[in-house]
Amino acid sequence: MGDAPLDHAAVVAALKGQTLRVPDLRRYFAGWPAVRANRHYPAPLQPRVDAAIRHIAAAQPLLERRLRDDLARLTALWYPDADEPAACALGLFAVWLVLWDDAVDANEGDLAGDYDRAEAWRAATLRTASTALGLSGNEAGALPSDAISAALLEFGASFAASSAPPQRQRAYDEVALFVRCCAQEQDLRLRGRIPGYDAYLEMRIGTVAGQLLCALVPYANGLRPLAPAVAESAHARALERQVSIILGLFNDVLSLKKELSTDCVINVVAALLGPGRTLDQVVDEVCGKIADAARDFDAAAEDLLRAAEDDAEAALAARKFIDGCRSIVTGTLDFTLTSPRYGIFKLLREDGSLEIVL
Repeated sequence: MGDAPLDHAAVVAALKGQTLRVPDLRRYFAGWPAVRANRHYPAPLQPRVDAAIRHIAAAQPLLERRLRDDLARLTALWYPDADEPAACALGLFAVWLVLWDDAVDANEGDLAGDYDRAEAWRAATLRTASTALGLSGNEAGALPSDAISAALLEFGASFAASSAPPQRQRAYDEVALFVRCCAQEQDLRLRGRIPGYDAYLEMRIGTVAGQLLCALVPYANGLRPLAPAVAESAHARALERQVSIILGLFNDVLSLKKELSTDCVINVVAALLGPGRTLDQVVDEVCGKIADAARDFDAAAEDLLRAAEDDAEAALAARKFIDGCRSIVTGTLDFTLTSPRYGIFKLLREDGSLEIVL
């Protein structure tokens, strides 16, 4: 389904004032490992992350608000088994990922309304990523000197030092997907258009960066190098795709109020909300899609384990990789429900459900 004209004012007006009813989303992951934080949080992870944010905010003061979000905790939930050096490097990656996105997001960064400048920024980002991951001969002096890029370069130095070329190339490919899909999203927002659900989902898989986060699991969990039976498996790619789908779906629902505050409705709810459909019906459909994606993840995980069962090393790596990807999902959900970034933690009920007046 192609994109269709989107009247932001009409969609915002239709949604504002309605009550968004969300069931306990954690029930879809009841059989997965419990959420836990990395033992290097809060210290030394939080001081390292906060220092990086302050450095960035010195040039872009609006981004200082990200200190309230506690991105160190998000990192700790994503990668609970990372050792101290990897955890601190991954904290810098989280800073880069979130603040880079905010720089071109609606009403957040100074590039939000300027597509051409944002395109130049995206091209520079890909050069930085290539150099950071040890995939090009660019000298640091030829790259952007801003503090956001510096966070990516510092993370990349640690990642590249202990990751094989295929893992570094895979990480770059996922950064490129993220950057490319963010460009699509900005173009849609500036043109006032929204894609149909299928096209939206493909774009969202890139912008939510779930596959990128999964690509860093081997580095975080000490799987260096990752056994080829896992690293090259179509089953691994399949479960990573489900991670991105799950993240995109529940984040879109839980961040809807935040997005409406910026009059930006490029969101799964808007993609599914058609004439005669109620908000409750849309949420029910999204929850069904989350449940389907969780089942598809588990099926791909079983396929991966079966494919690796004759090799003890590969089987152990597969289990660690699968649980690492599960932590990205459950950690993100826990963070979204409790972080000031989304402002819904005070609305969380004892049964895990939410009622949010938009």
